[in-house]
Amino acid sequence: MDGLITGENDERVGLSVIDNDDVEHVIEMEFDGEIKYHDQDGYPDEPANQTDEESERIRQARLFARYNVFVERGYDTVPAPKNPVRIDAVRQAINEMDRAEFETLFGDLYQQLEFEEGSGTSPAMTVPPEATDPCIYCKNIYLGIDPLETDLGTQLASKHDLDVTQSAAEIDLTDVSVHELESWGAFSGEFAAQATKTELDPSDTVYIDETSDLYVKYPAGAQLAVVDDHLEPAAREPDTIIELLPVDPQNLEYFKSFIDHYLRCQVRDSFVEMGVHPPEAFQVLGMGRFMAARGYDYIDFYPEFHNPNAEMFD
Repeated sequence: MDGLITGENDERVGLSVIDNDDVEHVIEMEFDGEIKYHDQDGYPDEPANQTDEESERIRQARLFARYNVFVERGYDTVPAPKNPVRIDAVRQAINEMDRAEFETLFGDLYQQLEFEEGSGTSPAMTVPPEATDPCIYCKNIYLGIDPLETDLGTQLASKHDLDVTQSAAEIDLTDVSVHELESWGAFSGEFAAQATKTELDPSDTVYIDETSDLYVKYPAGAQLAVVDDHLEPAAREPDTIIELLPVDPQNLEYFKSFIDHYLRCQVRDSFVEMGVHPPEAFQVLGMGRFMAARGYDYIDFYPEFHNPNAEMFD
């Protein structure tokens, strides 16, 4: 994939993207990532007339265009749960946790998986009857960014009218209005974009701000259905979503390392879905996002990256 920003005005950014079949895509998007124009002459225009592979190339071009604008212009154009920068920030924040903090945030998921594998004595939740077996156990993860730790954070917090007289880590989200949550979400997205552009190391500024309660998804046709979900705070997109089929968590130390590998697989998925070879640290095999694994099964040009026994990256 290759991309070139061809212009920008007060409303949109224009790009030329060359996909992995050497087809050019002319794309215009708004600063929030909404694509307002997309033209190409390599594939049928009507989705009904496209093969699965052709549809995927078009989707790749759109995802790559958003990421290209995110990196080159610093706009928050990539959906948070598919943004490799946000996912990796979650991974790093989890790696910095001690055992007690990890157990507080992910103990329910560990308990449920332990029960599913037969070594636990009680489940953390009752699986809704409409969910298929096996279901997918999920938690939404929300990053926090302490604006007091960097000049960039302080500047952006002021831009979004956020009170930075105390560390964000000390703010109780139950006392925060929906408008403030929306502002924090916009702030975190722009911070991630600008940090990437300026190569700022976010390791000292990010932490896990909030996680949802444990809930389940299950396959329903070409999509995932959500049941018994607890998606607060609703005003924000999660920075990533843990989606795990039943696996043996073994013990907390192992499970923490497993989550690290799992999130590396999610980062891999984000790059692969935009037609980009993942950086070396994310050239790993195994399950990441469930819908990405479905793509690896059904799209001919994708290797089976979700299969731990597949051939490694070339």
